[in-house]
Amino acid sequence: MRRSIIAMLIFGSGCSGGPGDPLDSDGPPRILQVLARERVAIVDDEGLEHVELQARLAFGDHPDIDVVADDRVVGDAVARDGQRLRVVVDELLRGSSLEEIPCADGSWSRVPAGTDIDDIARCAGADLRRCEAVCIGADGPVGILDANGDGAIDDTRLIDGAVVLTCDGVAVALDRSRSYYQPAGSQRLATGSVGTDSLGPAIAIVPAEGMRPGATCTLGFTDVVDKQGLALCAAADGGDCAPGDTSAIAFGVEAFTLATSEPHDGATDVPLTVDGSQDAAITIQLNSELAPASVRGAIRVKAGDLDLDDLEATMAEDDAATIHITVPGGFRAGTTYAVTVVGGAGGIKNRFDDALASDRVVTWTTAAKEDGR
Repeated sequence: MRRSIIAMLIFGSGCSGGPGDPLDSDGPPRILQVLARERVAIVDDEGLEHVELQARLAFGDHPDIDVVADDRVVGDAVARDGQRLRVVVDELLRGSSLEEIPCADGSWSRVPAGTDIDDIARCAGADLRRCEAVCIGADGPVGILDANGDGAIDDTRLIDGAVVLTCDGVAVALDRSRSYYQPAGSQRLATGSVGTDSLGPAIAIVPAEGMRPGATCTLGFTDVVDKQGLALCAAADGGDCAPGDTSAIAFGVEAFTLATSEPHDGATDVPLTVDGSQDAAITIQLNSELAPASVRGAIRVKAGDLDLDDLEATMAEDDAATIHITVPGGFRAGTTYAVTVVGGAGGIKNRFDDALASDRVVTWTTAAKEDGR
């Protein structure tokens, strides 16, 4: 889907929902909604509660969303896990003000306004004598990255600084490869049946390492414009706004907390060992990258009434918010385990030096020996 609309992203053509869709090209492009994901407790058909991420309004409104009855306004946006902000606007933007394209030499190139598909094709392949639009190096054209040889753009990424997400006054790094501009979408599609990702045109923003828990965040844009060259803006009352003014957008982030665990809290009949191993494993994931020095001594494990003081909690190599604990020889059969993540001043802390407000405890019960592995 994304590659099929890359031409629209770069060259500013495209559609938004079909004839009669109320795009407003008069005045500056206005932000209609900002959607952020929040943890929501859901009770399934069997009466079991689990948590899922739901897109809720962090700014603006929509006729399909009853913010009172459905509680669809963000209270505490997810700090890290699966967060994606969606900024929905009332007209098509100039895609080249948001995204850049990869070149054959590993560099990235912006696309000048007015560049068309033929200009791109002339910068593909071995013959670059007519390439004048993009991917021009110090010694001349280097060509676009065109791995499949179709003469078209292979990929895009967000221009550094085009979108500025700030939390408590500090800029948040964005995952530029997973953030993108989507010219497709509409305000007329029913969000109840096709979801809020149908709303558009939109800019999708993915924080690279999450937002600071407990922070208040704002959004700004640098040189992001519509086809007339007017900058984005946002009005608190949905009315007019000055180009470039997005100060009406602000939302809160959830507190530093335990996000998930494996085994999960309340689990029963937990296998005694991991598949293919004689050991068991415990995984604890928090919603913010951790301060490594705070991890040791901040995780306590009990099997029944027995403290397992010899277990070592280590941070995952590929995820600084995740803690692994190996239990040699596996779990004890028919036993209730409890893992305490210590809070307070002497407990675990994140990379912002925030501490958990209080201890968090996860419990589960293992399978009887004949049922375990």
